[in-house]
Amino acid sequence: MFSRFQHYLSYGSTDQQTVRELSDYFDGLIVPGTIAAFQAEGTRGFVLSLSARSNDPYVIDPRFPLFQNRLGTPKKSHVMLADVLGAPELINRSFAPSPRDFHDGLIKNVASHWIDFNVGFENVQVKTFEKYAARLKEPVLPQDRQDPAFVLPPYTMVDSEGDGWADVSDRLWTASVEYAHAKGVASKLRRVIAASSARTWGRLASKHSDGELVAWISGLDEFRVSSESELVSYGAALRECASRNQRVFALYGGFLSVLFSRHGLSGSSHGIGFGEYRDWVELPTSGAPPARYYVPKLHRYIGVDIAEIIWREFPELIDCECVECSGLSPSDMDYHGLMQHSVRVRAAEIEKWLDMPTPQVIEELERDASDFRLALQRLSAPQKVVRRAEESCAHLTMWARVMSSLDLL
Repeated sequence: MFSRFQHYLSYGSTDQQTVRELSDYFDGLIVPGTIAAFQAEGTRGFVLSLSARSNDPYVIDPRFPLFQNRLGTPKKSHVMLADVLGAPELINRSFAPSPRDFHDGLIKNVASHWIDFNVGFENVQVKTFEKYAARLKEPVLPQDRQDPAFVLPPYTMVDSEGDGWADVSDRLWTASVEYAHAKGVASKLRRVIAASSARTWGRLASKHSDGELVAWISGLDEFRVSSESELVSYGAALRECASRNQRVFALYGGFLSVLFSRHGLSGSSHGIGFGEYRDWVELPTSGAPPARYYVPKLHRYIGVDIAEIIWREFPELIDCECVECSGLSPSDMDYHGLMQHSVRVRAAEIEKWLDMPTPQVIEELERDASDFRLALQRLSAPQKVVRRAEESCAHLTMWARVMSSLDLL
């Protein structure tokens, strides 16, 4: 997670085929705590067999900000994660909890249960391991399975430094370190700093001396044009971390996180088909991603219908040379083809753009934006469709401005 740029995928049970077949195109897995708790045996079998085959690292994200929400109708996965944490009282059906609800006893209980869950994650029934190992279609030995590469202690989402949640997060960290020392796994702990803004995140990061940090800035949508100043603040915070020799891995990030590697970001994770950003208040909701097409020149997903319309008139703007595409139009691809295409393209983006000089990055972003704008002016489609297509490329020039601004800092 912290060497050069590490490309992780956020695991979901519907992603097994893509993850199994394309393990050469990413560096590791982030396993959501809700999935690890709810689909416990199956998740263990799949993740551990994969780790035994190719030594792929994985990390379990506790997603603890889930329990800062009022969970009026909790899902089974929410209840089971609370049980894993030894604290069913984390499910608040009638009110959103406050920092003062997290007393010392609860903090220590949650911290110890989460450490134990991570330490014991590699324990899986032999028949379950063999079931998932057989799907890999190559010899895999149970004794080669790996435990989590790192342990991410429970953390909270901080809106402002004075809201009390930063203190809860620090107490969870301290309790985790104390318990992990007793278990002999303290060296595996990595601190997660989660905040609702880049500036708050940067200030929180500056208060800690950890050499490696994990970041989550809630709702940081890199495609929204109005996010420009927030993205500049994020890049500036990463540069400040780099000046303190702190390496940062982002729990959520799309293509822009690849460009931010030059400002100190050592890697990022995203879901297959979605997940470039996440708002913490949306944690209670989940589901499989819709079928969308990842456009290489736009570095983003768009609706298959819009991609198909553009492809018919301007295929050079949409075309991809990956194995899944093979000259197919977006609408000719099945769901798994669309998902696998997106993973292959991200790997190609990293290879092409990671070390590209910033002036060239800016030039290519502006050129691709211009190519799309000019083509869309001639697109034979209803005005409503044209507007949707235009909105899909507006971020490119914004990204160019963000990169220019950061280059001047």
